[in-house]
Amino acid sequence: MYGARRYEYEGGQKIVITWRMLYEHCLKSSLDNLIICDTKIVNYLTSNMIRVEICRRPDYRPAGPNEEFIVPLLRQHIERALATYAAPAPPQGRVLDVGCGRQPFRQILEAIGYSYIGMDTQQNPEGTADVICPIDEPLPVELTGRGSFDFILCTEVMEHVADWDVAFKNLVSLLTQGGRLLITCPYFYHLHEEPYDFWRPTLHALNYFASRVGLKTLQQEAAGNAWDILGTILGCSHPVPASSRLLDRGVTRLVRLSHRWLFEALRRRHLQRMTQLQSTLYMSNIVVFERQ
Repeated sequence: MYGARRYEYEGGQKIVITWRMLYEHCLKSSLDNLIICDTKIVNYLTSNMIRVEICRRPDYRPAGPNEEFIVPLLRQHIERALATYAAPAPPQGRVLDVGCGRQPFRQILEAIGYSYIGMDTQQNPEGTADVICPIDEPLPVELTGRGSFDFILCTEVMEHVADWDVAFKNLVSLLTQGGRLLITCPYFYHLHEEPYDFWRPTLHALNYFASRVGLKTLQQEAAGNAWDILGTILGCSHPVPASSRLLDRGVTRLVRLSHRWLFEALRRRHLQRMTQLQSTLYMSNIVVFERQ
């Protein structure tokens, strides 16, 4: 999830799409040209496995309709997990933020009492990422030489990590004995940061890989519900006529009005307060592990 995409493709042309700028417009106007352009760019990136330059979020506020349901949900669960499992910090406690981006939780972790280290695959605009490397490749001495960590935060990262065997081995090697690891990753969400978007795991998958490296599960939660998924689908989609026929255009206009109304009703939590939508579907995995 991100606030903007920066793509570079054939001819060196670059496109920046800022979802916050589109927020008020994407449900009102046609995105046909944007979708066509976006598809061409993604196809080029995927075929060449280019890692796009991402303008990551400085905070956990929705940057567009596609984030209206998952981002507040994640913020609530992450802050609760930090209060429960990261606090209080041990004396001279150290935390590693894997995939730190622009470090939206740094202030909370430092307020708890941790010394903060951030790592990511690319530097952030502020230049505050301490280590630049992927979590599923050999770790540089620049990181391992700092010693082990009492807490590791890894939020919305693992879906972008190709080799989970290596990643989990690296994560456990960076933890102190009794150290804790908080992982969140989506079970349902649209494609993003392509082509580095590999998985939509279940809680079972996370527990399986964690148990193989000796991590004990302290908490696991399937966050969100079917209403959140429906709202996310609406926030990521735009109805267009199947053809230029008058009937198709008329029906699509009605669908757009219904689409907009339902999205707003869900965003304002009107329907959720009155009706439960029973389902086994959920939005995101929230798991806390401990090294034995």
